[in-house]
Amino acid sequence: MIGAGLIGRKHLRKLAEHNDYELVGIADVNAEQVAAEQPGARVFADYRKLLDEARPEAVIIASPNQLHAENGIACARAGIHILLEKPVTDTLQSAAGLIAEVRKAGVRSLVGHHRRHHLQVKALKALLAQGRIGDVVGVSAIWATHKPADYFKVAPWRSQAGGGPILINLIHEVDFLRFAVGEIVAVEAMASNRQRGFAVEDTAAALIEFENGALGTFFLSDSAVTPWTMEQGLGESPEFPFSRQSSYRVMGRRGTLEFPTLNQWTQANDAQDWNKPIQSQANHAGSIDPYTAQLDHFRDVIRGAATSLQPVEDGARSLLVTLAIAEAATSGRRIDLRERYAALAT
Repeated sequence: MIGAGLIGRKHLRKLAEHNDYELVGIADVNAEQVAAEQPGARVFADYRKLLDEARPEAVIIASPNQLHAENGIACARAGIHILLEKPVTDTLQSAAGLIAEVRKAGVRSLVGHHRRHHLQVKALKALLAQGRIGDVVGVSAIWATHKPADYFKVAPWRSQAGGGPILINLIHEVDFLRFAVGEIVAVEAMASNRQRGFAVEDTAAALIEFENGALGTFFLSDSAVTPWTMEQGLGESPEFPFSRQSSYRVMGRRGTLEFPTLNQWTQANDAQDWNKPIQSQANHAGSIDPYTAQLDHFRDVIRGAATSLQPVEDGARSLLVTLAIAEAATSGRRIDLRERYAALAT
């Protein structure tokens, strides 16, 4: 493990419950504190000593975003497989460097967008693939909650450029949309800082064009009290109250699916007529711990028994879209992403 902060500690808890992994070392700049919290573990202040002395087969990288590329490249050059916390890196330039080194070394990689491992997400993808609502026409989505004042006091950088909900929160939603609905090929956006008055946005709205022809709208705010966030709807984090509310509506030619409740709205006899009543149907999906499921998948990826659900190349595409939305909100122009995808792949 490289990085034993908030998300790193969550991974450590899950590893302790997982019989398929043996923890051989932790690297963190606060080595003494981590050693006290993790009795019995080998703790290093320098991640390079961890790689050299503990010689792990795989590493989970949960360091600050700006260190992801450096840590990942060092692991790749040492022939070590990586599970890299999201976002894959902090810039497209560093992401490209990481991709090149991972490819050169032939190591296996997985980016930790954990929502891909939810059973509800898999169920949504299956329902869409079955044509339950026909061709997808559009998506309407919301992520809106009110972050408390202490959130900004603890980390003052969150009130500065790069600390707003676009780069901190929207990247999770972008990755979900790419995975569940389809690749995003163009974006437009606008943003406002009127509620908090910080140098960074507190509210934003984005228009999204998908490769399959569908269009989407996304409303984002960290200064509005609502039950509509993925965290509240899925109940995936104890920090967020479980609202059981859907923050997504995926609309198709034959009906609509809400997510994460998976309620389905269609007309009897497959009608497509605005004068006919629309009926609700429940779809069920179990619930699992996505972090445990992610570790199961990473194990299989390491062993060569499964193809990575999200190698670093794919994680970089989610970063690319999110950065483009931030850029569009500043420039006020539509941004076509296809040339940027091509440049990232070379």
